[in-house]
Amino acid sequence: MSWAVAEDVIGSWIGEGAPDDTGLVLKWVEKAEREVRRKVPDLQARIDAEADEGDTDLLQATVDVVVAMVTRKFRNPESIRQTNVTTGPYTTSKTYGGDLPGDMAMTDDELAKLQGQSGGAYSISMIPSHSPFAVWPL
Repeated sequence: MSWAVAEDVIGSWIGEGAPDDTGLVLKWVEKAEREVRRKVPDLQARIDAEADEGDTDLLQATVDVVVAMVTRKFRNPESIRQTNVTTGPYTTSKTYGGDLPGDMAMTDDELAKLQGQSGGAYSISMIPSHSPFAVWPL
């Protein structure tokens, strides 16, 4: 089952250079989805459970992540960190961010969204639950 389609990538493109080969875009969508499934194996079951309740937030977040992964690949297909172009006295440069620019990978934030992590801090009580000093829940 596919979460995203080529039109999701093409329709969300900002700026010039939008891809127009839907077949090629779809191949990269499939690659991105395989990577997502590898990193978050229980994702489809959680999407299905949400759908049973009439909720599509996780599905939409998954589409957003897949689109972002494919967009990064299309914007930097050679996985270049930085480019410089000099013409006479003028120089332009572009630096791509991330640990592996142009790679088919999720950012830590994207992975956390799909794994259901809130990203906030938490605490664990070290007092045994049978202790008279235990106050549960905190």
